[in-house]
Parts: sequence; structure tokens; C-alpha cells
Amino acid sequence: MDVPTLRLPPPGDEPEEKVPKLERQLNLVSYLLSARAPVPFSDMRDQVVGYDDEASPDAIEKRFDRDKQDLRAIGVVIEYKAEDPSGKAGYVIDKQGYFLPELSLDPEDAMLLAVLQRAHGVVDDPVGRNLKSALAKLTIDSQLPEPLRESVTEQHLLTLERGSSDAQRAHLEPLGEAVAHRKRVVFKYCAAATGRTEKRAVKPYGLGLADGNWHLVGFDEDRGAIRNFRLDRIQGKVTPVVRRGRGEYEVPADFDIAAHIGVEEFQIDEGAPPVVVTLETDVVATWLLERRMRGAGTLKKHPDGTGAYEVEVKSEEGLLRWLAEFGGRVRVVAPLRLADAFHDRLAKARALYA
Repeated sequence: MDVPTLRLPPPGDEPEEKVPKLERQLNLVSYLLSARAPVPFSDMRDQVVGYDDEASPDAIEKRFDRDKQDLRAIGVVIEYKAEDPSGKAGYVIDKQGYFLPELSLDPEDAMLLAVLQRAHGVVDDPVGRNLKSALAKLTIDSQLPEPLRESVTEQHLLTLERGSSDAQRAHLEPLGEAVAHRKRVVFKYCAAATGRTEKRAVKPYGLGLADGNWHLVGFDEDRGAIRNFRLDRIQGKVTPVVRRGRGEYEVPADFDIAAHIGVEEFQIDEGAPPVVVTLETDVVATWLLERRMRGAGTLKKHPDGTGAYEVEVKSEEGLLRWLAEFGGRVRVVAPLRLADAFHDRLAKARALYA
């Protein structure tokens, strides 16, 4: 009779890794990027999924060394710091070296992409689609001179219909043409601050995508100032004032669309006088604000982790919507009328879920 036998691993063999290498490396990168101080290897051994199995300490350390080499090869450098300002030692990923800077497109680069797209000639293949997509993304926020603007525009306008909603897609093409050819437009717009729909006459300066929404930035002729318009709040059709002829205006040389989109809702200028708002934040809200202030306001962090945040607000309705994300973790200290308005907003929200 055959007797079953148990095969023991040869000396030095380690248990099979239970977590795929790619998943383990992603876990490692995520853990180090979220760390606020250098991380000792012993902490990673306990906290990172993929290093917490039954393998020997020597095998885990070799696994970590291999992962460091693999990540370094693709530009993710894990460094050891003997001591940081707080006196802690361990491994870090330099965030400035990890995250890509914002890209801006020079006229020469735009022309090169446009020529490549035209020379390739075929749009519906992988290379053509990638070229067209790159051109759309890189030129949408760039202020290009004539005649380069017209040359590049015909290359990228065809891809602008890919908005984040049907409402936005309907407006992207006419507004893209208006931006490229400097044509004034009129449309009906529902303002977030008042809820009223009014006719606007605008000189479009640029289009940009932020937080999943397309925005038009341009000179509002009735208000005499630059304004930001979210495309999903435009009602009806966008109509050019003059369809043919040369450009009707010049975009200011110092115009920077990045200063008008990608900001918090309360920073969008809607024409009302700005007001300085003071907030008290709990530990979690303070931690979140440290990571999303985007240069707006001043945050004073207390020893217990709570904070006081003071910021200039241009849209009070935008502020109330923004504060709703924090719920009871923030308290409006001043002005009192906004404190009362936020309290009422929270009470109505709770009533809906009651």
C-alpha cells in the first residue's frame, strides 16, 4: 500500500507569495505617499499588504529590495532618510519628484503635433487617435497666436465633444470654435448664486476641464469683468454674434486660465463683493484642508490637531456647497449670517434623510 508522504521545502525555500507583485508594489507606493514622515521598514512589514505574510524577515527584505529596483526603473524612487526635521528615520517617496508638473504647450510643440496629425492622415487608428487626443488636451488651455491657432484648431476641435455630460458636450464645439477664432457669443446661463437664468454676452478666452466639469472663461460684457461659466449651467444653444470675419477681440497677454478653473467653488467670481469668512475645523477637516487649500486662505493648526481657517469668499452659495462636504466637521465663526445659513443648510439636509 502506498503511504502518502509530506514533501518539506528544501532549506531556504520560502512560502509562495500570496499577493501579485504589481498589487504589492502599488500598495507600497500608496502607503509611502500617504505617510507624513519617513517610514521604518518594520512598519511596512506590518502595514503593507504583500509584506505581511509568513515569509522570513530576510525574504521580506529581499522582496522589498527587488520592488525598490523595479519602481526605480519606472521613475518611482524610494529613498532612505537617516533623519527628517522631526527626528524620524525611514523610507520616503519624494512627492515633488513623483508627481508630474502641469504641462504647458509652446507654439512650436503645438505645430509639431498638428503637422504629425495631418501627416499621419488616419484618425481612426491607435496612433491617430492618440495624437488627436494629446493635441486636444494640450492645446485647450493654451493661447496660441494666429495663424497657428487656426491650424491647430482644425486638428483638435473634432475631439471636444467628449464632455462629462450631454449638456456639456452640446456646448463644447461652438465654444471651442469661438475661443479659437475670437468670436463673441451669447447664451442663457443659470447662475449658481441666484438660481436665475439670464442672457450673457461673452468674449470667450479659454476652455478648461476641472473636477469633471468643463468651464468657459471669458469677458462678460454686461458685467465688465472676466467670469467663469460652467457648461452644464448653460441653457439652450450657444449662438455666435458674428459668424464670419476676423477675430473680434484680443485675449489679454497676461490671461492665465489656470487662475480661473480648478479652484474651489467659493473662489469663482460671480460679481458679488468678496467677504472674509472664518471657520473652525475639527482634526479630520483640518487634515483635509491641508491637502486641498490650493493656495487659498490661511490655516492655523492648533496643537490638538484642530484648526482655524480664514479665507476670502467670492461666491457665498459656492461656499455653502463646499462646506456641505465637511458636514459637522466645520463651524462658521464669522460672519454670523453665513453661520446661520450653513446651519439651516445642514438642518435641511438632515431632514431629507430623516
